[in-house]
Amino acid sequence: MKIAIIPTTGGEDPFKGIQIAVELGVEGVHLPAYGGKLDLASKSREERRKIREKILSYGLEVSALIGWGGDVDLGEEKNLRENIDWGKRLNETAVDVANGLWMAHVGIMPDDESHPKWARFVSSLKELAQHGEEIGATLALETGPEPPVVVRKMVETINSPAIRINFDPANLLLWPPVVYKWKNKPFNFDEAMKDFNPVDGLRVLIPYVVHAHAKDSMLSPDGKAEEVPLGTGMTNWKALHEIFKEHNYKGFYAIEREVGQDAMNDVRKAVEFLKSLPA
Repeated sequence: MKIAIIPTTGGEDPFKGIQIAVELGVEGVHLPAYGGKLDLASKSREERRKIREKILSYGLEVSALIGWGGDVDLGEEKNLRENIDWGKRLNETAVDVANGLWMAHVGIMPDDESHPKWARFVSSLKELAQHGEEIGATLALETGPEPPVVVRKMVETINSPAIRINFDPANLLLWPPVVYKWKNKPFNFDEAMKDFNPVDGLRVLIPYVVHAHAKDSMLSPDGKAEEVPLGTGMTNWKALHEIFKEHNYKGFYAIEREVGQDAMNDVRKAVEFLKSLPA
């Protein structure tokens, strides 16, 4: 098991957060690809490599870079060319810092392949994949608003080692109420759990998972969804861990804690929880 933390959790200075990673005895850090104090995408290749060397000097790896969090939709015509070019720059940034790996939300994929957005996703991701293959970069699509079967269908349609999956089980429970609102449908808990169940979802996606967010959440029958500290929610991390082990997963569990009054303390507890799982 390899564990990473996001060193900027709770607003920490990235290098202070890296020191915390060392103290916690984890193997890696999960860094933002742009913005913040590091702002990697805006730095020169030499500057990025120096940052990577500094991280390596702590005995840590960069598990992956954190890309788009919802500010890009590759299925929309608006700003599409700019976003594809941005993705190529993030490919290059990842090669310099994270062994070529970055993860992102790329928009909301339609369930129906005949929808016009589907073709735009395929075209955009194929262009990013071709560039990734040329330079040694991989974009891991983050699970979220789509049922896992849809994400797998997209990955298999692109059919490139440069497009893989970042598995976030908590997102699979956080997104369904939003999706139902978008579709103007009343929330149906049983249907949502059938389509978005994290354990079933991992079984669907595991052949393509190269990075995972260690994150937890709750979804109630009335459609209330919330993120909770790792190990206290409904994602069933013990079962997920068994599936990862069965499939000889070699990637990171990157602890993501996006809310909470003391998020970094929750990260510390999350490290303890993950280390308590059977080897």
